[in-house]
Amino acid sequence: MLLAVETSAGRYSDTLRLLTDSAPLFDTVSHTLRSSFHNELALALRSLGTAERRQDCIDRAIIEYTAAVYHAEQAGHEQYGASTENNLAFLLYKLGRYADAHEHLDRAQVILTRLKDTGTLAHVDETRARVLVAERRYREADRTLAGVLKTLECGDESALLADALTLQGVIWARLWVHESSINVLRRAAEVAERAGALNSAGLAVLTLIEEHGASRRLPPAEVYEAYLRADMLLKDAQDAEVVARLRESARLVMRRLGETPIHEKNFSLYGAVHE
Repeated sequence: MLLAVETSAGRYSDTLRLLTDSAPLFDTVSHTLRSSFHNELALALRSLGTAERRQDCIDRAIIEYTAAVYHAEQAGHEQYGASTENNLAFLLYKLGRYADAHEHLDRAQVILTRLKDTGTLAHVDETRARVLVAERRYREADRTLAGVLKTLECGDESALLADALTLQGVIWARLWVHESSINVLRRAAEVAERAGALNSAGLAVLTLIEEHGASRRLPPAEVYEAYLRADMLLKDAQDAEVVARLRESARLVMRRLGETPIHEKNFSLYGAVHE
């Protein structure tokens, strides 16, 4: 319980300290508990490494995820091992190690397909779609994500559905299906906000700005309002990447607000000068 409190509050250093202090207790327990411990330690290291951009923590997280997979295999908990493989693949994707990420996703997919675990398999496929987007293989990513959304739409994991819809918005933007992309990103934000997943909602709005804010598909006033909403939803964000994205979006908004709207139907030179 204490770990959950520290992690949800973004106090990753405290979470890591608690886990490190309790490490000796897990030396003689079952493989199941040891797998869970290493997975939690990896998550804490990954969160701290991402928030503070510490490569040493990221490197240790890879080691801990690998240990978690090993102990899950020793315990015979294939499903848990597959989920951990997915966690490791996600971290490798964030590091740009796409081939390694695919390798771990392949392992997870084989296990989950045999177990007919469609729910966890959807999580694996969503990670796969992210890797494919990073590789600019947008058509493949779109096909992969279609199955994920079909599964999540039938479930009750609204935050995960919102994240998948946000990814779909990115894919469609890259495929030049702009109107559909805008609509699905708006829906992603609404789904997440209704579920109380404010971080996911903020990331959906932030993605809307990133993918469409620089174009005339969205008027400057709407881009500005979207930024205010994203900034409010992400006000407690500590992730360095998210903060950097917010700052870049702020610069984009300022450029849009500084435009002279000569392409608008009701444009007048007098009004523009007065403004």
